[in-house]
Amino acid sequence: MRQASINTGTYERKTRNKDYVKFRRIKHLSATAFPLVMAAVVLQATGCGTWVDDHLCGKGGCQWSDEEWGRVSALAGLPEAAPSDASNKYVGNAAAEALGKKWFFDTRFAGTATLMDQLKRPVPYARAAKGATMAVACVTCHDVSNGTIDDTSTPGNVSIGAGWFDVNAQPALNAAFYQVSFWNGRVDSLWAQALAATEGGVSTNSTRLRVAWAISDLYRSDFQAVFPDAALPMSGTSAALASTLATDGQCALSNGDCPDSCRVAQSDAGGSPGCWPRFPLQGKPGSKAGCQPGDTSEPFADAWDCMDPSDQAIVNRIFVNFGKAIAAYEAKMVSRNSAFDKWVAAGADSGLISPQAQQGAKLFVGKAACSDCHNTPLFSDNGFHDIGVPQTGPGVPTEAECPAGGVCDCVETPAGVDADGNTIPAKAAKNCLPWGARDGISKLAKNAFLRTSAWSDDPSDTSRQHFVDMSPDTIPVGAWRTPTLRDVALTAPYMHDGVFTTLEQVIDHYNRGGAASGAVGIPAAQIKPLLLTDEEKSDLVEFLKTLTGEPLPSDVVSAPVLP
Repeated sequence: MRQASINTGTYERKTRNKDYVKFRRIKHLSATAFPLVMAAVVLQATGCGTWVDDHLCGKGGCQWSDEEWGRVSALAGLPEAAPSDASNKYVGNAAAEALGKKWFFDTRFAGTATLMDQLKRPVPYARAAKGATMAVACVTCHDVSNGTIDDTSTPGNVSIGAGWFDVNAQPALNAAFYQVSFWNGRVDSLWAQALAATEGGVSTNSTRLRVAWAISDLYRSDFQAVFPDAALPMSGTSAALASTLATDGQCALSNGDCPDSCRVAQSDAGGSPGCWPRFPLQGKPGSKAGCQPGDTSEPFADAWDCMDPSDQAIVNRIFVNFGKAIAAYEAKMVSRNSAFDKWVAAGADSGLISPQAQQGAKLFVGKAACSDCHNTPLFSDNGFHDIGVPQTGPGVPTEAECPAGGVCDCVETPAGVDADGNTIPAKAAKNCLPWGARDGISKLAKNAFLRTSAWSDDPSDTSRQHFVDMSPDTIPVGAWRTPTLRDVALTAPYMHDGVFTTLEQVIDHYNRGGAASGAVGIPAAQIKPLLLTDEEKSDLVEFLKTLTGEPLPSDVVSAPVLP
């Protein structure tokens, strides 16, 4: 039987985890109330009831079993340094970090505004007028002085760059701890994430050739100092070259001939040849194989695909190093020393977080079952789950907006036979954005910049291969990657489509067992009504607020001096 006593105002008991916890003081007990309290103490001491714990122990926050405390303490202590990355040897390299920071802040790599969404539909506004060069950089959507998020976009649920995203941009803070990047897991390294965002048509809308030329113009000595083994063969400046080119970026013909300073690119489609400088000013891989000079459906008249393959390799190396330097800088964005971490380190009875937050922690690993997915010190299992979030909001595509043959195609059919007995091949969905990771993982396998590729600093790194090898069919429709909850109080809006603007709305969503309508797929079995009281929901929010870390160091957040 547990020992219990009341003295001059303090009730103490020995908990299962051997910690002594002070309960609230009992003051001014009336002659009637004192016997009731004593009776409750006896019941509690003999293991019957929780009245004393609930009313004298800060709403029960001090009741910690060994199992509960083990679950909670396992969530604390995110390493102060991001993990090493075999695919990126520049993580931890001070010179690469400094250069990557400049590139993270430099808006001169950006392309022009498209005013299109991910389905290539026109939108009313973006970061600049359509066709105008934007002044955006990584820091635009990942503000290091504001939780590494962007809260300046309108309408606010999704991020905006050259056009409108289909998702809410996730924080860069702690991103180095994810095993795959983006909400749908379509890249397997942080440096590949930077490359995809750079060339994304609704984000920066730049190209690898534009990046290479900007580095040549502005960062030649810095680049060569950090990457001495990488070539930077552009001669002259981009401005000088631009003055000699036609409006489509090709070289001006001389008496109908391609000048000696440029190269003839033969068409693989049987059309007229092209004429480009060795390194065009703009270009990235198109959607069609081979060189189609002047094809307006391909980026910049297919300038990239018409380059010599050896020169493509040179530019790709420059581009990859650009991403690796940015990732090296981002690896310094680690959330440290949250109130939660300090409380766990000091012990359950330290009082470093409020009784309400402690009760929220108990709910997090217990009744609310949040830690089923938000586990590990990252508060993420790095997995994919359908949690019944409504697929709604400006810029967010629905399945109905993704018909067969569309830019976004969510229609798949099994193989079959027609009326004449001829085999009809199966048709897979193509670019079905609302399906989340089911779509993203299919793209991951085709990514040219995998950590097992020639562009990795260790192509033998198979640490993410299990994601690459996943069959998309095994991933639930509408599943998205579990985000970290560290600093979650700073990173609204929430969910992949930014549908919730407050933590209270997030808790309400889980409490009612997901959305009543508008969700994609079938929510996971764990998504069911939690029957939390208003007080319990409030306690969970108080706990989530304790996950905010200390401000990032000044050397991380201060704006660099750019050339």
